[in-house]
Amino acid sequence: MKKVIAILLTLATLLSAFSLCTFALSENALVLGDSNRDLKVNVKDATFIQKYLAKIVSFDDDNLLCSDCNSDEKVNIKDATWIQKFIANIDCPFDLGSEIQKPTIPAETTETTQPTVETHAPETLPTEDLITEPTEVTTAQVTEITTASTDPTEEISTTSSAVVTTQADVTEPTEIITETTTVVPTESEAATVAPYNPVKPDTNITIYFSNNVGWSTVNAYFYNEEKQLEMKSWPGAAMTHYTTNDFGEKIYAIDVDVSIYNRVVFNNGRSQTLNAAVTVASSGFFVTSQTPKSAMQLGVYAYGETDYGTKKTVHFDYPSGYKKPVEIWTPAGYDPADTSKKYSVIYLLDGQNQFDDSDAYNGGWGSDEVITALMKNGGEGIILVGIDNQRNRDNELTPDLGEVIPAYNNGGFKNGSGEQFAEFVAKTVVPFVEANYNVYTDAAHSAIVGSSSGGIEAFYIGMEYMEEFGRIGAISPAFLLYDKATWYDYLSKFDFTEPSNLPRIYFYNGGGDSLELELLPNAKDMKSWLADLGYDESKMTFVYDEKNGHNEAAWRNVMPEIVTWLFELQ
Repeated sequence: MKKVIAILLTLATLLSAFSLCTFALSENALVLGDSNRDLKVNVKDATFIQKYLAKIVSFDDDNLLCSDCNSDEKVNIKDATWIQKFIANIDCPFDLGSEIQKPTIPAETTETTQPTVETHAPETLPTEDLITEPTEVTTAQVTEITTASTDPTEEISTTSSAVVTTQADVTEPTEIITETTTVVPTESEAATVAPYNPVKPDTNITIYFSNNVGWSTVNAYFYNEEKQLEMKSWPGAAMTHYTTNDFGEKIYAIDVDVSIYNRVVFNNGRSQTLNAAVTVASSGFFVTSQTPKSAMQLGVYAYGETDYGTKKTVHFDYPSGYKKPVEIWTPAGYDPADTSKKYSVIYLLDGQNQFDDSDAYNGGWGSDEVITALMKNGGEGIILVGIDNQRNRDNELTPDLGEVIPAYNNGGFKNGSGEQFAEFVAKTVVPFVEANYNVYTDAAHSAIVGSSSGGIEAFYIGMEYMEEFGRIGAISPAFLLYDKATWYDYLSKFDFTEPSNLPRIYFYNGGGDSLELELLPNAKDMKSWLADLGYDESKMTFVYDEKNGHNEAAWRNVMPEIVTWLFELQ
């Protein structure tokens, strides 16, 4: 059956290059077979269903209605196959491409006071857990939207390339229940700061690889470049066939001590993946792109887990005059009523790219999957707060430290509003999270992380608000916007002999493309510049990966190490 589907997918891909099924309908029309709601029925819709079944993307009611091609009130691999047959002009008895009517569901609304929480309870079909991801809110101040977050387990799609959707792919929920959930800590609770004493899981863990590329053998090449160690010479140790998932893909497993080896490359002796970090926050891997064969991209997930926590979208009034979305993810087992259980928090810039591929414009980091994997291996959960930066990104994520060097002194980088954004994060988002969630309120339990422009801004926020953030992840940071003299002038205002002025900092940069190479010198030098100014070098690390480029796939694969190193988990 798998081979038949693969042949159909190939035919569909070829035919779709010549014939694309588009429809002259309104932008809100529902079309049978149009799984991703772009008013086209093509191979992307079959792929989108496969990603949904693998719990990599989420579906709302409209996606489900459009995807149920055979009208059996289920969305499964049969529907993806019917789409492939329809595109390939192979006998398809169902009326794909025709407009369908959306059932009317009455809305229930109650009046509330500020802030307002909009909670969407997804409908459950007999065979799938559904996820609804609303995109718009209309309340005046702060609005929350709750979505159940269920992500891939052992069933990984046979699709070889990541599917990316846009905000247009999801629609508002039709049923909304509102209630007020502001929780203000008592004076005694706010004054109590727990010592930082993290749970450190056993470093001997099992790594799983979902063989969605059809290799006859799978090897795992584990190594530690800094220590010049390899578990076994190339192509590494043969992985053991563990089980087969419902897609007919073999799951391979191998045990490794991640305190000794911190990187892995999966291969069959000829083709191979890019490397990925392996830590106590690692579990499962699968291939998201087979191009090129010598450097396939990887995705991460927590093998065997089905509960991937809950995600809420909160919209804040941003100072420049628009609603800024902030996604707040709580891990499985989080109980808002249990105030005795506190959580650390990671604040993530470019929040639109931190979770599902369906939210991201260039693939998601899978940060929730990393924390779920950490918990699977015996660690504690961490709350994730993803702050959206799709609007005015370059300007919001550029701190105005002085004159930007001439090559970049244009567009959004010039006269950046990073100071305003930093204040918004520290003075609006953080207090909201601390008032409404069971979190520690000291710097040792809070991290700020960002990449590229988000990398320089995360560093800036961490420096400016050390009382809030004791851990900083500056990933492929755009430090090159300012020269060494400007950086020295800025950093000299801090007293790094004061222990409270020493956030733990993880610097990272790749070398796999021209942009990463352009960013590399200043990203690497920042650690030594800080040391020159008296910064304790034991509080910093710089990680270089020569093969990884400037993209979410690279940052996703290093995220387990970012979390582990920042929070001292092994």
